[in-house]
Amino acid sequence: MNTSKSEQLISCPVCNLKVKYSAINSHLDKCTGDGKTSKKEPTLSSFLKGKRKQASDEPEIIEVEEKVKKPKSQPSKGENADVRNLQKIAHQPLSEKLRPKELAEYVGQQHIISSEHGVLYKFVQQGIIPSMILWGPPGVGKTSLARLLTKAVNQSHANGVTYTLIQTSATKATAQELRKIFENSRREFSLTKRITVVFIDEIHRFNKGQQDLLLPHVEAGDIVLIGATTENPSFQLNNALMSRCQIFVLTKLSTDEMCLVLSRGIAMLNKCRHLIWKVNHPLKLDRSVLEFVVDISMGDTRRALNLLEMIEVSTRDDAKELKEEDIREIINGNSTELRTYYDRQGENHYDTISAFHKSVRGSDENAALYYLARMLQGGEDPLYIARRMIRIASEDIGVLDNSLLPLAVAAHDAVMKVGLPEADLALAQCSVALARAPKSVQLYRAWKQVNAKLRENQNSFASCGIPMHLRNAPTKLMAELGYARDYKYNPDFENGEVAQDYFPDEVIAACDRQELKFMAGLHLGSQKDPEIAKQP
Repeated sequence: MNTSKSEQLISCPVCNLKVKYSAINSHLDKCTGDGKTSKKEPTLSSFLKGKRKQASDEPEIIEVEEKVKKPKSQPSKGENADVRNLQKIAHQPLSEKLRPKELAEYVGQQHIISSEHGVLYKFVQQGIIPSMILWGPPGVGKTSLARLLTKAVNQSHANGVTYTLIQTSATKATAQELRKIFENSRREFSLTKRITVVFIDEIHRFNKGQQDLLLPHVEAGDIVLIGATTENPSFQLNNALMSRCQIFVLTKLSTDEMCLVLSRGIAMLNKCRHLIWKVNHPLKLDRSVLEFVVDISMGDTRRALNLLEMIEVSTRDDAKELKEEDIREIINGNSTELRTYYDRQGENHYDTISAFHKSVRGSDENAALYYLARMLQGGEDPLYIARRMIRIASEDIGVLDNSLLPLAVAAHDAVMKVGLPEADLALAQCSVALARAPKSVQLYRAWKQVNAKLRENQNSFASCGIPMHLRNAPTKLMAELGYARDYKYNPDFENGEVAQDYFPDEVIAACDRQELKFMAGLHLGSQKDPEIAKQP
């Protein structure tokens, strides 16, 4: 009998140990008997099929039958398989236990994987995996989708091409490791004609050199790149790399989709309770509780499943159906810190401060407080917010209320002196005052206009000399050269009024006088929003 290294291994039906096919009978002897070979003892076929072996000693045959026959109280073969499968994954977090095995099981992102109009589905249908960047917030299924794409295409055989997946992360992949992957992928294709798909999680953490290392191999088709990122690719990735990849935006799962995932999680936990942990009662959560978990997890499926796992562990001794107040008590009792999804370094940081600034500019004090609270709860630097409010005081209020600039500076000082959480109300007070103040962008627009002319040297704005009468004359030589000559000292005249030009002659000659009145603009615009009339 073949006993080479390639010999098939099968699972022992008694102890589940992997055993060579040629040795299964002797192994069963040890599992079911005393280790002595006897024709009355079960063979593989008799053990699995429940058939009697013919023997002269009837009582001995009955004894063997009693060893093989399962009592009614024992679990069925299907349950045994479930128990073995659950035991293999018992150590994994719930989010890993629930990873979909097929693309049809995947929840969410129907805008790219639906059979009707999903672009990514069309690629899979044609048996093609393009190089792509999957961009979306945490917990929306980027890793699962990358794994399932490779499996789905290999099962379809649509293009006659097969793929093999290599998974790594930008936090651990070095340039040396990447070069080894590229070399192995070329060797793999030359030997088996299989194309290597390289999935790189957190690809935005790659520096420019590492990203450049990917370029020639992606362009030549040596590998198919699937990068996953929570950051805006246009901010974090090279334009050259982005031009070689499809960009797919993954969105947060809807409440219904999240509840579906949580329902699968409850089913998995109840299965473990029954078969592994021997808990006699199932976990019961109604729809309102699921929606509450969805709300506090803020669209992050992984976070929602972690909360569900914590709830399950905390209620194994409680057979009642849990209500929302029970879940609140569990979360508060475990001191679970729940924060809004906020990244101080990423796009969300810029989006939120932009929304705060625009809410103040739009005089919506309630929205300003909302975005301020989101930033502070998300761990934003309070001094960063205070600096932005100093800017708002000059940019959006300006000359209409000069008291707001000192107030914003005072809020910044308050943060400097007492810090958080004590300074949070100082920031809130300043934000409300800024929102309520009359708005003027006259100063802001005038300042932009002056700088634009200087930057482009329009009408010799940047190159012309300072008028002689406006120059300082600290020395006799400078006075003799005409510095400060004919300058009219305003305090010497009634009301300080004099006929005197302050712009250079070249600028005055090149421009209309009205063009030099930068502060003559309106405080606000003159357009009317037609949507205002539609509001109640």
